[in-house]
Amino acid sequence: MDAPTFQSLLKRVEVLRAPKRALATFGATTMPYHLVSPVEELENRARLRRGRVVSRRPQILTPDSLAKRWQGFGRQSSQFAELLSEAYRDLLRALEYNFKNEDLRTRVLSSSAKEVCERIVADLEARGDRDEAVVRCPDGAWGLALMKLTLDEAARAFPVNVRDLERRGLFDPAGHEAARRRREIEELLARARRDRSVLEPLGRKLRQYGLFEEYEDKFLAFF
Repeated sequence: MDAPTFQSLLKRVEVLRAPKRALATFGATTMPYHLVSPVEELENRARLRRGRVVSRRPQILTPDSLAKRWQGFGRQSSQFAELLSEAYRDLLRALEYNFKNEDLRTRVLSSSAKEVCERIVADLEARGDRDEAVVRCPDGAWGLALMKLTLDEAARAFPVNVRDLERRGLFDPAGHEAARRRREIEELLARARRDRSVLEPLGRKLRQYGLFEEYEDKFLAFF
């Protein structure tokens, strides 16, 4: 798929109702959706796809490819993911979001796509539903529409996700690991004051973690 075709499809994706609840930082978030597409070969027919996207808790970014983030988003999901990566690169480079499309059901309705969308939105609003999304999109690009909806929701939740991870010291994995190693060394030092058999594993850990020079005086004081 060339870039102009992709951009043309993307412009035809209309999010008519977005979820009111943001993606959670810790734990999974389930986002039910309604995708409505005109059936181009049939007049006044609309294809309704219903399902739910499950967003796993965002992790610190790993080298996994973007395509591996998406499960169940259709045959073209890898191609769509590659094209979407440019628009959402800041979001996707900072945190590793993973999404799975579940319980996909499809049926054709005897109404126009516009009428179907209006009925669904009115019903959800009447019920006070907070989580279900409604999107109108081209029939052949339903996967792209669902991926765009999901990424837009991830972008909305991103500042909160980052802030929550920073509060727990998880957004700086190198710093978090360094702090963990120092805590481990301090615990071994405390134990060594009561049990000198701990000195040998303490020395090994100091060399393994490259911290011997930093703790050299405390370690040699035992001798």
